[in-house]
Amino acid sequence: MKQKLLLFFTMCFASVFAQSDYESYENLSKNLKILSASNKLVTVASIGKSSGGKDIWAVTLSKSKQAKPALLIVAGIDGSYQVGTQISYQMIASLLKSNQFLNLLEEKTVYIIPTVNPDAMVSFFDKNQKLKSGNNTKSDDDRDGKFGEDTSEDLNNDGFITQLRIEDVTGSYLESTEDTRVLVKADASKNQIGKYILISEGFDTDKDGSFNEDGSDGVNIDKNFTFDYAPFEKGAGTYIASESETRAVLDFLYANTNIHTVLTFGMHNNLSETPKFDSKNASTRIVKSWLENDVKAAENVTKLYTVKNEIKNTPKLPMTKGNFSQTAYYHAGKFSFSTPGWWVPKVEIAKDSTETKPSKGKKEVDKESNTDVAYLKWADSQNLNNVFVSWTTIKHADFPNKNVQVGGFKPYVINNPPLKFLSESITKHSNFVVSLLDAMPKLEVSLPIVEKVNTNLYRVTINIANKGLMPTYAEIGDKVRFTSRIKTEIVLNKSQSLVSGRKISFRNTLQPDESQEYSWLISGLGKITLTTGCATTGVKEINVDLK
Repeated sequence: MKQKLLLFFTMCFASVFAQSDYESYENLSKNLKILSASNKLVTVASIGKSSGGKDIWAVTLSKSKQAKPALLIVAGIDGSYQVGTQISYQMIASLLKSNQFLNLLEEKTVYIIPTVNPDAMVSFFDKNQKLKSGNNTKSDDDRDGKFGEDTSEDLNNDGFITQLRIEDVTGSYLESTEDTRVLVKADASKNQIGKYILISEGFDTDKDGSFNEDGSDGVNIDKNFTFDYAPFEKGAGTYIASESETRAVLDFLYANTNIHTVLTFGMHNNLSETPKFDSKNASTRIVKSWLENDVKAAENVTKLYTVKNEIKNTPKLPMTKGNFSQTAYYHAGKFSFSTPGWWVPKVEIAKDSTETKPSKGKKEVDKESNTDVAYLKWADSQNLNNVFVSWTTIKHADFPNKNVQVGGFKPYVINNPPLKFLSESITKHSNFVVSLLDAMPKLEVSLPIVEKVNTNLYRVTINIANKGLMPTYAEIGDKVRFTSRIKTEIVLNKSQSLVSGRKISFRNTLQPDESQEYSWLISGLGKITLTTGCATTGVKEINVDLK
């Protein structure tokens, strides 16, 4: 019966995608509710509302209602990056078909928030497309006290807001030598001279010399979190955690203390390249470097990602200010990893057999390294002919007597490929999630050693050890002081007394293969109960009968 329900859910995915490629917010909501009603391992709940009043869904995959050590997967924070939502959403069906994953659910829980910014997800499907990262909050992007007075205009009526290139001696752009469709910054060190001004498609409506600088484009939720927030940056919001979406995710993160690790699908990457330890920034009052032991754990996770699961050629995408992934580590004390999930594959170009190598002593001239050019090479190799609007000459009132052309990439295309190109990524990242769950801490407790010291006097000794690949919680948690430490407690019956040893002991994080011994001297006969563990490891209970 369970297999039939899962098959139905998978077919439901397929039928929707066949019609509209990416899943819409409405269909995502509907299908998650269907799955929750049909599969007892899945629970779906709203954790808050977006600025536009839409539910932010959290999916729980668990075999128990009790809180178990958990992995939190988050996507759809920056609205321009919808591919993360599609990957995380599709992973649900993929994971539920994995026997290894189902076995791990005996001891683990997975939370998935597929779209933190549902307003932007809805905008992704607008008939007239404009690249939008933010939610529906009205924003004064140029901070002049007015809202949306200089938005974009579709000058060629093609349904897309692209770009304008204006031929002008003051321009700092020129055509790429690899692909003339792409404009690149002129490099003075190479004696290059700019030819074009490059701006957003539209008019200078408010006549302030800037184009489309105030479209009231909302708040980019991935700039609105608490760590390293950048005030006054466009899209960052009026203040830290100003948005309901931001607060909903933070409330969920802090309320579920069993979350051990966070995995974000977004426009940053600290999975394929491990965060670096900086002793200076790690010891300042406001910590701005991963701590040394956490970096060691992250190195193991990187190996799981790049070696075991063979996820290669990932781009370098540095962390940005005010993003969720960094907040989860520095402010919530969780291991926090981020990956784009999908990136433009490298295209191997067949070399001309007549091409000669540079003569000895001369260096080969490097070709331009440009992500736009790389994307077009890949798109051309896959016959994706609907991603670029050819440059077309138009008349523009703000640039009389100048050669003005409209064109460029269609909104969203570079980072959000058609669904058919995501199948490999979904499979590999599903496998990585299984590996990551398996690497989480495994708290083991030795059999108690009971020694009879005297009549009715006993010494009880146990050892606890972490047999996982990762620590029991991130070391930064000890600085944050929000993460619960390992608690070991002995409970006696009424006829017993504790002669030596602590009734309750707390310990900081246990590193992989690290252990801790506890010993008590107890007077009296009967049963005692020993418990040890914390929210991110689960709690072990042992009963001992002293007789």
